[in-house]
Amino acid sequence: MNYYQTILRRLGINENRKARNLLLKPALQLKLAAYALILSLGFILITLLFGKLYFEQTFITMVENTTQAEYIQAIVNQQVHDFKSMSLLLLVGYTVLMVVLITVYTHRMIGPTLPIMRHIKALKDGFYSHRVQLRRHDCFQELANELNALAETLEKRKQ
Repeated sequence: MNYYQTILRRLGINENRKARNLLLKPALQLKLAAYALILSLGFILITLLFGKLYFEQTFITMVENTTQAEYIQAIVNQQVHDFKSMSLLLLVGYTVLMVVLITVYTHRMIGPTLPIMRHIKALKDGFYSHRVQLRRHDCFQELANELNALAETLEKRKQ
């Protein structure tokens, strides 16, 4: 076992394991998804309420002005049923899409904090040769660069 592997083990890092878990901090990520969904669903429900009120008024006007009320009633009932089915399908699709997008986005935000925290722990433990490396499109790239510069300065002072 080389020096690098010893440092990684002391920091609690298994170098064979990649951080591919989408839910790094499930409570935070799922809470954000829940907030976005609740806000979106509230907007959708208000829109459907206004649509229902408008549709009912149109239906009442049509029935009052015709002699074929039963025929119109059957057509309207079929359209309402089709609309509910389509709305439910769209709502399920929207919910799945929102949860996936929010999970991926928050993973890009939370993911970099883990190696940064390990890097800070390494610096506290005196391992000044340790460097933090983030994925190319992760947030906090500037912070990681500054921490690496700090580690380099500390390493030079130690020598």
